[in-house]
This record gives sequence, C-alpha cells and structure tokens, in this order.
Amino acid sequence: MSSKEHIIKRGLEEVIRDEELKSVLSRDKLVCYVGYEPTERIHVGWLVWILKLKDIQKAGIDIKILEATIHAWINDKGSIEELEEYKKNVRKIIEKLGIYATYIDSSEIITDPEYVRLLIQAAKNTTLDRVKRAIVVLKRRIEEVEQDFSKILYPLMQAVDAIYLNVDFALGSIDQKPAYTMSRDIAVRLGRKPVIILCTPLIPGLKAPLLEDIDNLDEVLVYAKMSSSRPDDAIFLDDDPETVERKIMSCPCKPKETLLNPILSIVKHVILPYYEKITIETKTKNVEITIDNAEEIDRLYRSGELTPEELKKACKDYLIEMLEKLK
Repeated sequence: MSSKEHIIKRGLEEVIRDEELKSVLSRDKLVCYVGYEPTERIHVGWLVWILKLKDIQKAGIDIKILEATIHAWINDKGSIEELEEYKKNVRKIIEKLGIYATYIDSSEIITDPEYVRLLIQAAKNTTLDRVKRAIVVLKRRIEEVEQDFSKILYPLMQAVDAIYLNVDFALGSIDQKPAYTMSRDIAVRLGRKPVIILCTPLIPGLKAPLLEDIDNLDEVLVYAKMSSSRPDDAIFLDDDPETVERKIMSCPCKPKETLLNPILSIVKHVILPYYEKITIETKTKNVEITIDNAEEIDRLYRSGELTPEELKKACKDYLIEMLEKLK
C-alpha cells in the first residue's frame, strides 16, 4: 500500500470501491467533496470528518465542501437565514484546523439548469424503493418522511451532488453509504464518473442503546449516532470544561465492550487523529501507555488492560484541552 493510500484509508470505516482506489490515485488533480447540514451547535462527532479532511489534504487531494443549506432546510434544521449564519461557525473550525477548501452552497447549485437536469435524469434511473432505502441519511423513519414529500427528494439530491460536482471522492459517515452507493449506480447509468466513497465511523451518542436492545442497523443509525437534536446525548464544541467532564464521567462505558462505546469512539476517532499520539495513565499496571493507533486502543480495552475509569479520564483530559484550543 502506498503512503498516499495509507493516509486516505486510515481511520475509515469502509472504502467503496477499494479495488478502484489505486487506479484513481494515479490520476492528476484529484478532488474530494464532503457535504454537511449547517447546525446551530457543533458536536464532537463532526470532528471525525473534519479531521479526516486533513488527511485528504495531506494526500495532495483538493477539497470541495458543500454547505447543504437547502438540504438542511428540507430536513427541518432551521430557516435559510438561520442556516446561512450557522455555516459561518463550521467554516471557522475547518479553517482553524488548517484545512483549505472550495466552499459551495447548495442554494446556488439548485438554481443551475444542469443540476435540475441531472436530478430529473437521476430520478429516471433509479426507483422509489431505492430512494426510500437511502432515507436513513435524514436520521428519520420512513413514516415521518412520507408526511413531507420534499424529504423524499433529499437522498436523490445527495446522490446528484457528487455527480454534479464532478469529484473523485465523496467523504461521509457510514450512514451516508446508501445515498452514495445510489449515486455511483446512477452515475454509471448516465455515463458519468462514479465516486470512490470514503466512509467515516459514527460517534455514538452518550446515551447510545445497548447492543442487545438494537433490532437492526437502521435503528443504530437513527438513534445511536451522536446528534445535536439530543443535547444531553452530545458533547458540543462550546461546552465548558465542567460540562464536558460531567458528560464524560457520567456516560456508560461497559468494560471490554468496543462497539457502541461513546468514550472509546471519541478517543479513537477524534482525540487520536488530532494529537496523533496520546498517553494514558493506568492504575492497574501503574504505568503510562503511549498509543498512536486506534487498533491498539481497541486491543487494550477489549483485553481489560485499559479500564473504563482510565479511558474516561484520558478522554476528559485530552478533549477539554482540545476543545479549548478550538474555541
């Protein structure tokens, strides 16, 4: 694996399609896009994809960021005027982390006749059933969506965004996979370039359900992911240190359980990418452990060499310091 390929793939949940990656990387002037819904308050789950942009940039790939104000409006995240204000805060964080990007607002592209033409062509080349399966990107059940037809358009718009922007990569959390795989299929049918999909992991909410209470993946994606719509379930970038400490120390953290573990996920996918190397004090062995990869954290926690209390303390200390730097 080349160093560029390693940088792109590290920390990702999945690459679709991985077998095409080497061929794509041989091209000149590569572009990766990510889209986001502006929100009033940014939680630490957002930092997973923002920090991943640093890797994309390090690999020499240009970045386009779609500020999805229209998508967010469809998804009832605020008025257009409010969303325009919210996106300014996201830009500040992205720029503070040294990421350089071209910004595009979805309110601009939907007025382009080419975008409208692609949207209609996309609708002609997929099925309503396929679009409904991609509704998970809204974090809503299909019953809710059927009460507002604009929400049916949302996943189709997301599929078209990647085609319209003519990019090589689409970066998004793993719950975006249905929309982007639909985008790939539509692109092939239209004779357009299908994107390589770079899927980042989800950060579970602080009150994520236990594994035994989950019936299917859709419920995980709708209810387990950290969300700004559930304030007690999230750690926000503007939380004060006392609030961050309270939320972390009161969060369930089952020993040896690595799935749907919010604390472990924050350490692996937010703190470690930011610091690149961390040191955790262990009382059980009375030593300090230095860690520079997520696999090692998983191993230590799964084996019991790292306890919930030790993990929480490290998470609290590093995250408070990190958020202070980002304010």
